[in-house]
Amino acid sequence: MNGKHLFDRHYKRLLTEGILKSVISGGAVCFGVIFIFSFLYWMFAIGGIWIGLLVGVLSGAAVGVITYRLLYAPNDLTVARRVDRYGLEERLVTMLELERDESYLAQLQRSDATSKLDTVSAKSIRYRLPIVALALSSVALTLCTCFTTLGALAGADIIPHGIEIINPDSTQGGFKIVYEAKEGGSIIGEKEQTVEEGEVTSPVLAVADEGWVFVYWDDGQKSPERCDTDLTSNTVVRAVFERIDGASDSGDESDSADDLPFGSADEETGDGESEEEDGENPDNNDSAQEEGKWHDKNQFIDGATYYRDYLDLYYQYAKNIFESNADIPKEIIEFFETYFSGI
Repeated sequence: MNGKHLFDRHYKRLLTEGILKSVISGGAVCFGVIFIFSFLYWMFAIGGIWIGLLVGVLSGAAVGVITYRLLYAPNDLTVARRVDRYGLEERLVTMLELERDESYLAQLQRSDATSKLDTVSAKSIRYRLPIVALALSSVALTLCTCFTTLGALAGADIIPHGIEIINPDSTQGGFKIVYEAKEGGSIIGEKEQTVEEGEVTSPVLAVADEGWVFVYWDDGQKSPERCDTDLTSNTVVRAVFERIDGASDSGDESDSADDLPFGSADEETGDGESEEEDGENPDNNDSAQEEGKWHDKNQFIDGATYYRDYLDLYYQYAKNIFESNADIPKEIIEFFETYFSGI
C-alpha cells in the first residue's frame, strides 16, 4: 500500500508548507547577513554593497536547503499525523502501522480510514509557519533595506559614512599629509591637506633661505615643487636644505676684496696701489666682467660654478612646470617671477 498515493492532495499541501518554512528560515539568515554587511559598509566603509548581497543570498540559500531537508520535508508519517488532527483520531497513523498486516481487522481498519480521509479536504489543512523565524525575517529585511540604502548613498558621496557623523575629525575616507621644512627653508602652499583616496594634493614648494639650497624631500623626491596622489596612510614629509659653502651667517651680501675674480683690474700692487689704469672700475670694464664673471654679489655653486651659467636653464625649467600644470597657485608663480627677476 502506498500511503502517499492515498493522501496525495494532502501531501502537496504540506510540501508547499515545508517550502514556505524553509524560505522564511533562509530569508531570515539572508537578510541578517546583508544587514550586517551593509551596516559595516555604511558605518566604516568596510566591504561593499555587492559583497553583502552575494554572501547574504548564498547563506540564505544554504540555510533554506538544510532546514527543508532536516526539518520541513513531509513524509507519509508527518502527513498522516497532520490529517488525523482533523477528526480522524489517528486512523491514518494506525493504517500505516498495519500496512503489512493482511488480517481481516487490518483490512477493515484501512477501509474505514480511507473512507474518513475523503471527509478531510487538502485546503482545510492550515499552514503552520514558524512565527519566530517570520518575525526575525521581517525585522532583518527592514534593517537590511535601510542600511543598504544608506551604504549606497554614502558610497556615492551623497551622505557621509556613519563614522564621519560620529567623529567629524576622523580621516575615514581620506588621508592627511603634512609638509614640513627642516632648518634652512620654508614651505609655500597648503602645509596640511586631507585628500580622498585617488585624489591629488594641492601643489607645495620648498623654498631655501638665503645661504641655503634645497636638497631633497625626506621621502626621496628631488623636485622642490610637488603634488602627491595615491596616499595609503597619514603622511608627514620634510624638505631638507643644505648650507651653501662659504655662506655668511651674518647675512652680509657684499663681496670682499678677495672675492674678485682672477684677472680682474683690481689686483693691487705691492705698495697697496691699484694697477687699474686710467681709473677704470670693473663695473665699467665689460671684457673683465665677461672673462672673470665679476659681480657685486658674485655668488657661486659648489665654490666653482658661476650661478648665472645655469640661471636661464632653471628659469626655463620652472616656466615649463607652470605651463604644464594649471593647478599651481597664482602666488607661487608670482613668487618665482619675483625671485628670478631679483637675482
